[in-house]
Amino acid sequence: MTCAEAEPLIGASLDGELDPHTALQIDQHFATCSTCSTLLARLERLQAEIAATDLDWSIDADLRPLASKIRRQNGESWWRRPWVWRSVLGTVAAALLVMISLPGRLVNSTEQQIVDNHVRSLLADHLVDVPSSDRHTVKPWFQGKLSFAPAVPDLSADGFQLIGGRLDVVAGKPAAALIYKRGQHVINLWISPGNGSDGQVTSTNIEGFHLLHWQKDGMLYWAVSDLNPSELREFAMLIRSH
Repeated sequence: MTCAEAEPLIGASLDGELDPHTALQIDQHFATCSTCSTLLARLERLQAEIAATDLDWSIDADLRPLASKIRRQNGESWWRRPWVWRSVLGTVAAALLVMISLPGRLVNSTEQQIVDNHVRSLLADHLVDVPSSDRHTVKPWFQGKLSFAPAVPDLSADGFQLIGGRLDVVAGKPAAALIYKRGQHVINLWISPGNGSDGQVTSTNIEGFHLLHWQKDGMLYWAVSDLNPSELREFAMLIRSH
């Protein structure tokens, strides 16, 4: 990977938005390129400064003083790089969106990653690694690829059709992703080992998607879809019962 190819991806790399193959390529480039690694360090410092700033997050807040400070500290030429201001504005806009749409509750990084993974699976034509509606095909596919054996329930009789599975990463750890459909609505279900006790289903709405999370029998479960909340909760209850 060249500097010209890597530079526009630095912001996406910092935000964890790259697919695993591209992320590995750019990490290898950072290890050998002092120019790009310096840019990455600058952006990391910039995001940390934004996070530490006591900003006014109201809708009519004036963020121009922050932008001026950034330009003074980092130089006009660096600030004019398109990927820099897109990343900075994206960071600020995301924080504003959270504060406006979820008053009193901040979205944690794992929840945001789960929703991002869901959206990416729909956009990148990589919804499944093993396309099959047969649980006896999907479940064995994970053997040798994960340190655990995920349960793969057949919920077709309840109106939730299994369409396949894939490998994914949640909070930096390998996870199984099972994909179901209800009508035209896709449900991503992630399963990974947990270390806590069983808990009730918790719900969150992020960027128009419904997210349910629970732990059972030492495993963590995350379900995301644009399906209406009652049907998604029905799905979660069915998964919990298996």
